[in-house]
Amino acid sequence: MSDYLGDRQNSKVAAIRKQINWLQQQPDGTLFQQNYGENCIAVKKIKSFLLLLLADTETFTTKVAQSILDLNNPLNLIFPYARAMMLALVWKNSPQKIYIIGFGGGSIPNYFHHYFPDAIVECTDIDPIVVEVAQKFFGIQLDDKLKVTIQDGREYLAEQNTTIKNDIILVDAGFGSGYMPYKLVTQEFYQLCKTRLSSAGAVVVNLFHKQKFNAAAVKTLQSVFAQVYLFNLDTGNIIAIATNAPDLTQNEIFLKAEIIQDFYNLEFSLIELSLQLKKVAQLPEWVNNWDTLPIFTDAAIPAEYFD
Repeated sequence: MSDYLGDRQNSKVAAIRKQINWLQQQPDGTLFQQNYGENCIAVKKIKSFLLLLLADTETFTTKVAQSILDLNNPLNLIFPYARAMMLALVWKNSPQKIYIIGFGGGSIPNYFHHYFPDAIVECTDIDPIVVEVAQKFFGIQLDDKLKVTIQDGREYLAEQNTTIKNDIILVDAGFGSGYMPYKLVTQEFYQLCKTRLSSAGAVVVNLFHKQKFNAAAVKTLQSVFAQVYLFNLDTGNIIAIATNAPDLTQNEIFLKAEIIQDFYNLEFSLIELSLQLKKVAQLPEWVNNWDTLPIFTDAAIPAEYFD
């Protein structure tokens, strides 16, 4: 990594630490809680970690924290799924424009902003309280390169100039009750992503529904994109990477990950993650039922999807 880039990154880390330093002195427990729409948004401190929680207001339960911040290492990507989403760099190792649906605590947008300071990282979230929380508690500093708009992510993408292309599109949006918005898993949505993607760009989707719905969402992705690569996580969710770039062998993916790892000196092993990418043909539990799975469309929501 160049000394110039390294100096810029060190300066950014110092600024984040200065911004969140006051949180080190706060006692453990809930630091913030507010209802917004169908969700209850809360920030909880456990020792040197901050958790952004999104709970359903009817049940006041949540299965997982939306974001986690390590106060001692604010740019550390703690979630395994967030690290897996960085595999998009295998297809675009020097992205100039990145679009992210779902801001949360801002850890993924901030990570891209840190390692690619000249890239435009454009984000959307439907919840203004979440964005305010990210700025106050999670060290997010918005500027002309890191932007967030409060709007439905699909609608925002549809309104963008078709001549402006994104190198990477990340879809990381969900509700406190634990399901993905249906409008973000349909064929029409993926076709929209395709029109807003640069040549050989990648769409990365965090799928975290029931297994059969995740499989159907992947089949829907395959109806739009030439290649779909999958990363299965122990937590049950799946990272799907879709692209119209030429197919890559496992060894080609490994070598590209190795170059990225060495150049950016990532704190986790992108190389090890790359070895876990698979295609549908390598998943016998899906292959056996593949023909029975639907392709999701806007007009046909499965009856059990929101159960």
